[in-house]
Amino acid sequence: MERRVFLVTSRQTWGRAVASASLAALVLATAGCGSSDKESASNSAGSLAELKKTGTIRSAFINAKPLAYMDEKSGLLDGSGPTVLKAIMTSIGVKNVDPILTEFDAIIPGLKANRWRMSAFPFYVTPERCKEVAFTNPTAQYLEGALVQSGNPLGLASYKDLAKPGVRVGIQSGNAEIEWAKDNGVKQSQIKLFSEEALAVEAVRNKQIDVYLNAEFSVIQALKTYGDKGLEMASPFEGPIVDGKEVVAYGAWALGSDDNELREAFNEKLAEMLASGELLKLQEPFGYNADAMPDPAVTSASLCPDADWAK
Repeated sequence: MERRVFLVTSRQTWGRAVASASLAALVLATAGCGSSDKESASNSAGSLAELKKTGTIRSAFINAKPLAYMDEKSGLLDGSGPTVLKAIMTSIGVKNVDPILTEFDAIIPGLKANRWRMSAFPFYVTPERCKEVAFTNPTAQYLEGALVQSGNPLGLASYKDLAKPGVRVGIQSGNAEIEWAKDNGVKQSQIKLFSEEALAVEAVRNKQIDVYLNAEFSVIQALKTYGDKGLEMASPFEGPIVDGKEVVAYGAWALGSDDNELREAFNEKLAEMLASGELLKLQEPFGYNADAMPDPAVTSASLCPDADWAK
């Protein structure tokens, strides 16, 4: 099945993280671990040479496991995004990442106002966002995963299977999977929405629903976080089909639309890491697998063809 590039908005995970952002920012400011976006220090782009000279890049994040979060034990920024970001910036010659805790909706305005240089984690590339900021090349492609009961008793192997009568489908409120499921024949009456992932996982375990849908890497992480007793990830599992092609969404780091030197240097190192397998190795602890690695032919320019910075 040919895959179709599908640009979607951010997942509910990021929305939920916003609720704790203000309190966490106060804690960070008090403890000296990272900074708050309330600070007024400027972080104007400048040249790549100037960035290397300072040795520190300001980067905005929200608490959203496994993408980016402040580790409670170490007090340090962790997650798949920051791990790759730190590795690439070090190879470029910038050894320090200054994490700025903020709300998701403030990241792009903050980039445009030079409050930080980059996002600390990749998020979905959309046509609307391409008009506001630039993006690096993708760090991952998001295929769909399905959490089912052990043994996959209903034999669910695709979104098409979910449309069978009687299949009970769990999805987090606000997620793109809601529309994808409907577009693939699942009736509204079959769908049960959950405010939190933990509730959906337990609903599958307790046989209240038959399947929970989310990105494949999120399902892998959920099994690690909540335990795999009585559960497994359906494999193989074909994601939603749109226009005859399987949907694929891409995530990338955001930076200023005029920050060409940094974007090009970042993309060069990212390509090297993807080719060598280092990109996968760094992200595996956070639930990523080989299927989540992006197609090298997909670039920020191909995802944002109408953006001035991509031409």
